[in-house]
Amino acid sequence: MQTEPRQVDWERIKRCLAGIDLASKDFLRQALLIGGAACWFYRHQLKKAGDPDFKVIQLPAEKENLWLSRDLDFTGIFSQDALRLLPHLVVEHAGRKFIAVDGVRVGFAQVGLTIDPEEAIKNARVAAITVDGKVVEFLVADPLTLYFEKCMLCEKRGNPNDHLHKELLFDYLAYELTAGAEKLLTAAQLSAGDAREILQLWISVKNKTPEVLQDARLRNRVEPLLANKPSHPIAQFLNGK
Repeated sequence: MQTEPRQVDWERIKRCLAGIDLASKDFLRQALLIGGAACWFYRHQLKKAGDPDFKVIQLPAEKENLWLSRDLDFTGIFSQDALRLLPHLVVEHAGRKFIAVDGVRVGFAQVGLTIDPEEAIKNARVAAITVDGKVVEFLVADPLTLYFEKCMLCEKRGNPNDHLHKELLFDYLAYELTAGAEKLLTAAQLSAGDAREILQLWISVKNKTPEVLQDARLRNRVEPLLANKPSHPIAQFLNGK
């Protein structure tokens, strides 16, 4: 069985995840979604947010085709463990066994250019989608981990889809930083845990990919809220401190 060319969009990714969930309740609790499928997830999240400053731009057909994925990639789990957990999805071709669901091959990466599986799992997000009325939960790599990996991939190989993914993840991070800062600076009540989570993302971006903090849309919305708060941590981050 040959894997199909780039024909996998977000709706098909959802169906694949639902198929995996149906075959094994344990797999999606152990494996971490990475690669193009994870980027599709954040593209959908950004579109769903409906923020006027951070929109998912409708691309020309040829660029939309570049967004399509060939497979689903996971890390944090060995292929032999996957074969054991998903026996009903095992396909054999030319003497080799692999996992395929809905005609889409499932791949496993133990390392990326920058992704450390243990750290990625620690920073993973629990995502939930609804397919045919059923909620499916899975682990997805956080957007900062994915963005940093895509930056390195653009430098190393520069595939067109890597650049599209990188641009989307940049926008998603800028959106999430902006929304978090607005909540932190204007909400009448915010739990200590939520405030800590918002600041931790700002700290992580400042330390790893500070170029995101230069985004004009982010600054236009956050800086006015800091006019009388020059010592606030976010004001310090925006000033490069």
